[in-house]
Amino acid sequence: MSFFTSELILRDADLIAEGGERWVYQHPDYPDCIFKLQKPASARVLKNNMKGRSIRWFPSLANRIVHREYAAYLKACLAPQGDIDTLPVNKLYGFAGADIGFVQISEKVSLDGLTPGPTLAQLHSDGALTVHHIDLLNIFVKSFLDWGIPTNDISRRNIVLGKRNDREMFIAVDGFGDIKAVPLATFSARVRRQALARRCDRLAQRIDKEFDPVQFCFR
Repeated sequence: MSFFTSELILRDADLIAEGGERWVYQHPDYPDCIFKLQKPASARVLKNNMKGRSIRWFPSLANRIVHREYAAYLKACLAPQGDIDTLPVNKLYGFAGADIGFVQISEKVSLDGLTPGPTLAQLHSDGALTVHHIDLLNIFVKSFLDWGIPTNDISRRNIVLGKRNDREMFIAVDGFGDIKAVPLATFSARVRRQALARRCDRLAQRIDKEFDPVQFCFR
């Protein structure tokens, strides 16, 4: 990965995705990275729930997900369970100044090294989800348990198929980190497993599969 020697210029044409909390950009000079810009509270569609009301009352809480995401990532990296290339989340590289604001730098999950890989949602909607992909998905979810990474919103739209060292794997580009006010999942493997099992059960329904919470696998 190249080092940044000047302010990044990110244009509208570089925008590749938009979520509820962030805009996601790529840059032709840095093909192995993506750049995420946090949305201010005023640019978000906030539900009338505790999370939405909290951000309205305290706009600084709009950045809480970044703090929790990095906390989970750093904890995993500082207490490694094995080859860091088996991490089920995209690698986080820090921050950089850009013409549009201060952006987060992350690994671009890709099959060809240039373009973002397909999401699990895309594979399913295209009818391209194979038995091989389900095997990779089972490795993916079990990796969260092995690495002790809490999740908050793992979905078929933020699980992306890519390669690391020529090894094909699913990687989460969002939805990890413990965002609860009382972060039980940060310290309890049991709570992490239960929370991930619930999300996997919902995920299985959306890709026409079943999830076994005992064997912890999709079928």
